[in-house]
Amino acid sequence: MPRFDSRWLTLEGYEFPVFQARISRDRVHRYLGFLGQQDTPEGQGSACDDIGRALPTLPFSLEMEAGVVAQLAGLLEVDADRLLHGEQSFTCHGPLRCGDLVTVDSLLRDVAWKPGSRVCFFTKESRFLVAGRLTVSSRSVYAIKASEGGS
Repeated sequence: MPRFDSRWLTLEGYEFPVFQARISRDRVHRYLGFLGQQDTPEGQGSACDDIGRALPTLPFSLEMEAGVVAQLAGLLEVDADRLLHGEQSFTCHGPLRCGDLVTVDSLLRDVAWKPGSRVCFFTKESRFLVAGRLTVSSRSVYAIKASEGGS
């Protein structure tokens, strides 16, 4: 079990590097297949018209591929397998479509140490923009169980 590091609390407000990813039709179809939803061509087409509503976890997968969780673990100086992904929520603000070039910016909004339970919570907020227009926002909460007595 890692030791609590008071430096973690100073990371609140940390801005992750901005990255871009293109939403390919093939990627969406593979994602639908994984979810068992690739039954009809009509369903595939409607998913490509508004991915955010059809597949809300697809934006999160972009962050995973870009290594955002690994970056968080690196900031905390812990192994990524020590991070528990405790909560995820999405808000769709507009359509996210096949072919879109998505710009993702993420911020470590809140860091909270709960000494009674020996858990530190990290709340990350992300915005997914297409041509400067907000399409999806998300909130992820990660937790680390840590022993007392860190720096």
